[in-house]
Formats: sequence, structure tokens, C-alpha cells
Amino acid sequence: MKVVIIGHGSSGWTTATTLRAWDRKCEITVIDPKHYDAYHPCAMPYAIGGLLEDETPLKESMNYKRMNINFLRRHKAMKINREDKKVSVKNLENEELFEVEYDKLVICTGSIAKYPPIPGADGKNIYALKWIEDSETIRKAAATASKVVVLGASAIGLEVATELAHRGIETVVLARSRIMRLLIDPDYAAETVKLLEEKLPKLKIISGIGIQEVVLDENGMAIKITTDQGDFECDFVVAATGIRAEVTLAQEAGIKIGETGAIATDEELYTSDPDILAVGDCAETTHLVSNQKVHSALATCCVRMARVAAMTLGKPGKAKFPGTLNNFIVPYIDLRVGSVGLIKKAAEDVGFDVLSVKIKTHGKPTYMPDAKELYFKILVEKETGIILGAQAIGPDSISDNLNIVAMALQKKMTFQELLEADLCYAPAVNETIYPVTMALEMVSRRLLRK
Repeated sequence: MKVVIIGHGSSGWTTATTLRAWDRKCEITVIDPKHYDAYHPCAMPYAIGGLLEDETPLKESMNYKRMNINFLRRHKAMKINREDKKVSVKNLENEELFEVEYDKLVICTGSIAKYPPIPGADGKNIYALKWIEDSETIRKAAATASKVVVLGASAIGLEVATELAHRGIETVVLARSRIMRLLIDPDYAAETVKLLEEKLPKLKIISGIGIQEVVLDENGMAIKITTDQGDFECDFVVAATGIRAEVTLAQEAGIKIGETGAIATDEELYTSDPDILAVGDCAETTHLVSNQKVHSALATCCVRMARVAAMTLGKPGKAKFPGTLNNFIVPYIDLRVGSVGLIKKAAEDVGFDVLSVKIKTHGKPTYMPDAKELYFKILVEKETGIILGAQAIGPDSISDNLNIVAMALQKKMTFQELLEADLCYAPAVNETIYPVTMALEMVSRRLLRK
């Protein structure tokens, strides 16, 4: 079997290496335009903020020769010929054009950063954080900057903003709506802003602002952002206004694009073409709680999809990808914010009657010197008691609590079933009664009161 993989991000390399583990004989060819093998995009803010000296540790070399995988580095897939089952490829080093045959094709073309649709957004010093080169550019610009504006309050936008502010740079985040609008509820968004601004005096987050223009100087450099709440001077701008699935090749080949703008796939990750799969940021899937179509651009989802795609090819019928919970956690210096499942509005929009319970506690017993405050919220459906989602703000231990809920969501557990969970405890690690358990006890008192 000849398998061609277009793209070599998290989904591409996971597909290639997992497939090789399942099938030692198939011919695997990977096509990718980068001049290095792979990189870890989620860690780029650490280089920008100075935790890492530079981006070198984020680049990874793949031992594909040993795995007998044909890696066409610095090559670009130009066209998919579905009728002949060939991919047209350009060698970016010498412009040579040639074709690669496939029996099965896996599209892992990822996503593209979006820039805000405002005048001046094409300024020379306006950077989106997508590629390792972007991280290098922002890190070097930050070395001499005193004022930075971040447009958009996405999770990654806030992460870059907090890293810049932590470096001592006056950093302003400007957003049309509240922070992480689709990821956390308004009350937790407001609490996050409060905690971040208290922690980082150089950081200012302004939501609900009308951004009008990026003012450029005669050299095309951004020097100021004009808004309906005044002007904000800057040495450079970070555009964190979202991404879109990169579906150009698939669209030109006549492959079905889903309602989210990503490539439509089934549970085995096949597209509308029975010999072509799509994985990662470019692929559409289903939300496990709402059952609605979603476009997930999270690394964890990409890797899970890739594992299933590899098994679809190497062990047909042995694995399916039912969908995603779009779970996320993001570090803002030493504060973590995370969410699993649905937020309240999303749950209500699909018809759930939601009970929301939140608590404020600590990640460890208060007699421990490093105990930190922890905010935890859980959402359940009132009639059935089925858990719908959870959110948390606090120290590292929020990930334990959120992951517990994530497992419960995948099994469609009720709050009573999750209350039966038998969990680990040590004072230096966590509370005797986990925050998730405290919240579930409150749910129990509310729903079983009658």
C-alpha cells in the first residue's frame, strides 16, 4: 500500500509514525514545505517570554530513514488528482515538478492565521504566532520594544501578552468581545482578567472595544491602534484574531468541506473520497456533548485523530474517532485556566437545562505553605444529572480535576456516578476532597434536595 501524507505538523508526524508501527511494509511518503522536520507550536510563548533561550529546543528531527519513511522536506503539494490518484509536488529548492502516486492519501494541511479585517492590518511589524519563524520574529522584536498591542483575546493571544508583560513590556490586549469567549463563561473570564492584571502590572486587557485602524508610518510600520476608546501606541502588534482551516488543496480537488469550513470526515477520518482521509486542524469533527460539528485546532485532538487515521489504514475497523470535547488548559505565567466540554451558553444553545455550580477553594490544604486559591465550576443537566462541562482557574492541579471530568464526559456519566470515584491524596499534592468532588457535592445538594 502506498500512503501519501500532505503536511507534517502534529497530525502529520503522528499519522506517519503510528502507521509505521502498525504496518511495517507499506510505502509512506510525507510532503512538507518546512526546512526543518517538526516543531512544537504550543511551546512558542515560552521562547517569547524568555523561559527558553530561543526556539532551538522546539525543533525536532525525525529519524525517518530508520523508519523507512520517504520524507520530502522543502516540498509543496500543488494539486490532488483524485482520478489518477496522484499528488503533484514542487521541490521548493529547485522548482522541479513531479508526481507521487498513492493508494491512500492523508491530508494534514493544518490551519492558517487570520488577520483582523481593519485598515493597516498588513503592516510590516504585525505578527501572528503560527510558525516557528513567527516566534523568532516576535522574540527578537520584544528585545527592544517598550509598548506592544495584542489584537484579540484568544487563549494564545493572552498567553503571548502575559509573556511579554512578564518581560516588563507595556502590553495592551484589545478585544471586541470578552476573553476566550468560546472557552470559558463570562464570570470566569472576568475573574481571569482580574487575576492576570493583579499579577502583571504591565498588562492591561480591554474587552468590548471597537478597533478602527492600525496606523502605519511612511515605512509601513504600525505605530498606533485607533479605537472607539482612544489610541494605543505600539512598537509592534501581535494579531491573535483566530485561525481558519487550510482546505485549499481539498477544495480544489472537489472534496466535501463541512459546515465549519474544515474538511468533512467520518468516524474513521475518511473524507467524501473513499481513498482520502483528513486529520488535524484542517478536519471537521463532532463535539461529544453537543453532537454539533466543530473545527478543533487543539494539539491533543490532532494527535488523537492521527492515531485513529493510522489505525484506519494499518488496522482497518479497529478504531474510530467519535469526536472531541475541545478540552484546553493554558498557562499564564503561574496561573492556569482550563475548560472541558461545554460552557453554559453553548450548552443552553443546544437545548440543555443547565445547573452551574462553582466553588472557591485551594489546590492543597491551607496549612501547606504553597497552597494556592483554586476556582472550579461544573455544569450538569438538571433533569438527568449528566455532566456537561467544567472550568477551572488556579495552580497546576486544575489539570487533574479537569481531566477527571473529561473522562466522565466521554462516558456520559452523571454527577452521582462521578461522586463515586476513588481518587489519590497527599497533602503536598492535593486536597483530601478534590475541588471537583466539592463541586459535585454542591450539585447533589441542589438536585437531590426535593
